[in-house]
Amino acid sequence: METNVYWSVRGTYAERKAALAAMPREQLEASILDGQYNNFLSSRADDEDSKRIPYIGWFWRYIQFSNPTSIPIGDCGEFIGFMANNKWDYPERYLTLEESEKVIAIIDEAIRLSQQGGILADIEAATNAKLRELWDYMQTLAIEGDSNG
Repeated sequence: METNVYWSVRGTYAERKAALAAMPREQLEASILDGQYNNFLSSRADDEDSKRIPYIGWFWRYIQFSNPTSIPIGDCGEFIGFMANNKWDYPERYLTLEESEKVIAIIDEAIRLSQQGGILADIEAATNAKLRELWDYMQTLAIEGDSNG
């Protein structure tokens, strides 16, 4: 099921509204949630001079989090990260259901922390610390033929 509505919902406002109305509710819900996860992660993917989120590529690419056993990861030799497009023939695989539940739980907590009230510097520090947990957890994931496993 395609959840990146950017590619499937085009045209005028009325045409896009009609296309969304015609979508099955399950697809629409998955599209909204996938969009929220991808927006959150892409907005925090890079630090000033490095990657904050482990992803392989020049920029964050759309991941279908709504299909937990289809979340692609790879090993680029430096780290294990999300890899939606394997142009380099790196070792790769999909997260297991258990792994994806852990990854999504960490992301959920990072989102929750980013939405809490308080001092902005404290909110950012707590959110970034949780995202560091995501990085650390993903480095424990073995990929057959990788340099880490």
